[in-house]
Amino acid sequence: MNDWHMIDDLLLAANKYGASDLIIRTNDRVRMRIHGAVITISPDQVPVRNRAQVKEMVEHMLQHHHEEVDLEQRKSLDFHYSLENVAHFRIHMMRTGGDFGIVARIIPKKIPSFEELHLPPVIREITENRNGLVIIAGATGSGKSTTMASMLNYVISHRQVHIVTIEDPLEFRYSAAKKGTVCQRQLGEDVATYADGLSDALREAPDIIVAGEARDREVIQLALQASETGHLVMVTVHATTAVGTMQRLMSAFALDEQDAIRERLGQNLRAIVVQKLLPKKDGKGRIAAIEIMICNSVIRHYILENRFSDIPKSMEEGATIYGSQSFDQHLKKLVEDDTVEYEEALANAVQQEDFVMRLGRDTEV
Repeated sequence: MNDWHMIDDLLLAANKYGASDLIIRTNDRVRMRIHGAVITISPDQVPVRNRAQVKEMVEHMLQHHHEEVDLEQRKSLDFHYSLENVAHFRIHMMRTGGDFGIVARIIPKKIPSFEELHLPPVIREITENRNGLVIIAGATGSGKSTTMASMLNYVISHRQVHIVTIEDPLEFRYSAAKKGTVCQRQLGEDVATYADGLSDALREAPDIIVAGEARDREVIQLALQASETGHLVMVTVHATTAVGTMQRLMSAFALDEQDAIRERLGQNLRAIVVQKLLPKKDGKGRIAAIEIMICNSVIRHYILENRFSDIPKSMEEGATIYGSQSFDQHLKKLVEDDTVEYEEALANAVQQEDFVMRLGRDTEV
């Protein structure tokens, strides 16, 4: 197979035009997600690809994969692919109607700074924790991985630390010319499971362990255990609010275990950062709307007392002292700063009726 392929040209174009994703499907036009909107490429520019051509694209990207893959026997596949000196890509191959589809997420070579991501100053403070559990949450495509990478890059730029990550697949790459170092382990190639990676990490002299996605009971248990033994553990969770994040973790356990897990969370949780990406009003990219829960003594008390409904108000009241904030609080600021359209903010508000009143609008929800 040739060293260069049409898929490489498409990935180059996606990176050039600032796309977050490249979407290819058998017998469909090629599409790119740019600033959150799916843009269709004219067949005059890129002809529609048939089944064999899309399969060949995947095979090209798998030339140097760590194992042989029979694509006809696979329903889906996740792996990483790189174009040297350009960008890295997280590739998802899927079967669709018996045919093949590709979704490629573009991972920039340069890890963006807190300032470039418009992250609030408290994010820097969260990285200064020496132990406990930090959770980055959000839906798929909300920028969790980018925020996490920015935090880790900040840490190794300022501290002499050893960070161990377990990833599926590898995404951002970290420079070796920093004060600290990052040992990245890929699921399937370097370690069999997240649970194995977490168990191994405890014997790898880490200061920080990044456990990728907290998907199941065993991974959550091991992450809590590692945070209890003096390590800072960072995980990602698919959830849309801070309270929802904790409830999602607890739901992985049987009812008779949930009180004990809630107590362990109350003792070891340091912060939850949840984000959504919204289109900017000027049409120039997207910005993260961020909910931040700093686990201070009041929040810890609410967790231990199972008073989750009291937490959002406490987050808002702690904005000045702790840097915490609710989604709706931040959405209000984004509208007032003329960064995000009011209608866009309202559509993403957690409590829409309250949000209308916050902004003093008469719009019906």
